[in-house]
Amino acid sequence: MLRFLSAFLFGLWATGAAAQNCSEIKFSPGASAGEVTGQVTDGQPMCFVFGSGAGQTARLQLFGSKNTCFTLTDVVDCRDDFSFPTELRTYEVNVFQLFRSTASEQYTLRLTIR
Repeated sequence: MLRFLSAFLFGLWATGAAAQNCSEIKFSPGASAGEVTGQVTDGQPMCFVFGSGAGQTARLQLFGSKNTCFTLTDVVDCRDDFSFPTELRTYEVNVFQLFRSTASEQYTLRLTIR
């Protein structure tokens, strides 16, 4: 059932995500973390990208709403906190509403790479 729900949710945001440009999550010089804030509405995920080196550890954390989650393309679906060892590549993150709602959801997405 969980796989079905994940696949269903993936299908809902994949169409919108493919049509929009992704913003880069940037760090201040010397910083190991960066944040983006915004709001997401039903059917309109927000897309972000970041690059990393091999052998680092990245952590994504989502704050601000119980009805939002992020998907890290080809890594993990619908989480609000996730750490993983990185490869030398560019990653895509999509923030979206978990359950349909007419109201927009405010969020902050924090990326830490060490």
